[in-house]
Amino acid sequence: MSAPPTLLIVRHGQTAWNIQRKVLGRTDIPLDETGRAQAAALPAALGVVDAVWSSPLLRARETASATAFEYGLPVHLDDDLVEMHQGELDGLDETQLRERFGALLADWNAAPEGLRLPGGETMEEVQLRGLAALDRIAAASPPTARVVVVTHQLVLAAVLCALRNEPLRSWRSHTHRNTAWTEVRWAKPASVLAEKVSAHLPPP
Repeated sequence: MSAPPTLLIVRHGQTAWNIQRKVLGRTDIPLDETGRAQAAALPAALGVVDAVWSSPLLRARETASATAFEYGLPVHLDDDLVEMHQGELDGLDETQLRERFGALLADWNAAPEGLRLPGGETMEEVQLRGLAALDRIAAASPPTARVVVVTHQLVLAAVLCALRNEPLRSWRSHTHRNTAWTEVRWAKPASVLAEKVSAHLPPP
């Protein structure tokens, strides 16, 4: 049998809200100057790729476009790669979160399983749609293809919890820096080949 495709699952580049430590869910804001530089450094770090997919949110599309342009590829969009819908938390900074949703945050930190954010999603829903998107992308890719998939922190972390057979409360151990990626051979079962790759970024 031929080898399955390899998915390079990338977190989008930096935005102003990342620096301001605001909840960045479905709010559609662009990359900042640093984020654009991070995206520009990605193609050389990733190596030759055969296809590029992205969340439809601008910060992800801008990140994906840098690699797609380098290799003369289109950017394919999949709505299920979009960041977790965080409802009423979206746009709040850390102080506002503690003031308005302190109890909710305590519950989230202890066990996010089954917890629906007000007006938003559960982590299980994010995990299921993220896995479904990656299955579709792999199915649409030729064997041995190297496919870039640009998504968001919570989608990437939730998917990795599934691939590592870990509970969703472990998601923070899969926190990626902006434009860091995880490499997965998407077979059944999938194999995580590398996680949180960030050699193209300066030391944190």
